Amino acid sequence: MDTSVLYNVPHEIPWKVYIPLYFYFTGLSAGSFILSTLSTVFGVKRFKPLALPAAIISFLLLLLAPVCLILDLRQPFRFWHTLVPQYFNSTSALSYGSWLLTIYPIANLVYIYYIFVNNDRITRILGMFTVPLAIFVHAYTGFAFALVRARAWWHSALMPGYFLTSALLSGIALLVVVALIMDRHRKEPLEAALFRDLRLMMVGILLMDLFWNGSFWLTLLVSTADGYVSILYAFHEKLYVWGELVSGMLVPLVILVLPKTRDDRVWLCVASLLIIGGVFLMRYSVVFIGFEIPLS
Repeated sequence: MDTSVLYNVPHEIPWKVYIPLYFYFTGLSAGSFILSTLSTVFGVKRFKPLALPAAIISFLLLLLAPVCLILDLRQPFRFWHTLVPQYFNSTSALSYGSWLLTIYPIANLVYIYYIFVNNDRITRILGMFTVPLAIFVHAYTGFAFALVRARAWWHSALMPGYFLTSALLSGIALLVVVALIMDRHRKEPLEAALFRDLRLMMVGILLMDLFWNGSFWLTLLVSTADGYVSILYAFHEKLYVWGELVSGMLVPLVILVLPKTRDDRVWLCVASLLIIGGVFLMRYSVVFIGFEIPLS
């Protein structure tokens, strides 16, 4: 009697593009909000013209984020279960994230109102309360990946930091584009120092993100067999190498530091758009490269 059994286990990726889009929108929102508070909370006056637009953009992007999560659910009309205390899981980063996604936009909306009515004292207090929410609402996504021990590409203590810095980078890049548009339609042009500071911020964070990537590669190369395979697979993935690293990081960095291009508004816009696209590809590659390595 033949007792051999053949198992056919399909390698299916359960997540769709909605998940990287969710990470992308929360990152853009957090980065934009933090930039808004540079004047309202931290007192950097030259950023005041961007405070209200940045806060509004942050709020609108945050409305899109949970929509992506709901669309990805197999039973989307049960999304409210994540907000019921009886289903709260104190050991799950996703449970905390559901509540953060509820509290943060409410606080953001109140913050926008007090900017609009020019109540600086209340705006500062609300900003001080909401900045940690903006940080946590995106940092938890990094923790959600870092805590998955079965996926070598995700299981890294570097993930929360990388998610936060790239979120801030994408928010700054988006606000650069907004500031360039505003500058063309304002009676009083924005200060040149504002664009210089935004450019220097992007340069600094790009260098930090390159450091995160280098550290990430080294730790994977000398870790487990799955980690080694993950990094080799990533280096053969064109979207990761040419999209995220080259087009989204190295090319903008060169544009922002070269004397011939760094002070040119057109090149500044080009670099910002490349960064915005590159950060999305970062989210995309983090999600799907992690799934490409079968579980051992």
